[in-house]
Amino acid sequence: MDRVRALTADAIDIALSNAPAAERRNDLGEVLLKLLDAEVFVSYVCDPTGPYSDPVEIHLGSDMVAAYEGHFRHVDRLTPTLFRRRATSRVTLVRGHSDEFVHDFLHRRNMHHGMNYFPSATDVGTVDLRVWRGSRQRPFDVEDGRTLQSLGDLVSRLWAPETPSSVPQLTPREAEVAALVARGYADREICAELGMSAPTLRTHLRHAFDKTGASNRAGLATFFLTHHQK
Repeated sequence: MDRVRALTADAIDIALSNAPAAERRNDLGEVLLKLLDAEVFVSYVCDPTGPYSDPVEIHLGSDMVAAYEGHFRHVDRLTPTLFRRRATSRVTLVRGHSDEFVHDFLHRRNMHHGMNYFPSATDVGTVDLRVWRGSRQRPFDVEDGRTLQSLGDLVSRLWAPETPSSVPQLTPREAEVAALVARGYADREICAELGMSAPTLRTHLRHAFDKTGASNRAGLATFFLTHHQK
């Protein structure tokens, strides 16, 4: 019990620290591995497409991070599911699983019992916390989940959003369109202001939606106000 209290105090101190953002995540990961008896820690920053930017990892390996970015994130059906829950989720993935992400990525690094924390407000710049145990260890239990949830909620309240390095860049014309969308202009008003046809406007909007991950005009306006307004 004394060990748990000491590690919890360490985690709180890190949450309160003014260290650089990536350094804080790494330091917190080191404590979480001990506190939760886990083997692998990973943390990402949420970008406009989801929890995929600026990874910090302990015992996963840069080769696996690169493999995830280059291929496995595109076949990963587990992370988006957990991301949508906006809470701490516990999972156990048994041997012989046919899913490519599970079989060729997670099990390749002996990640069988996982626990992922995603904040209730998964805005751009928020961070997640993910820990994994190997096949010889027990699954995470309810108390483990409470611990990760409470520490995750603490850092979500205390840490300012990080700016993802992968934030997509709009072209100057797309930025002009997004700026007018953010000001509440209707399509015909944007066309008149920028001297473009309706089909050209739709093309710019489609490209801006694709780049930012926005599903509607409100999402595009939020992206522009967050990342482009001076």
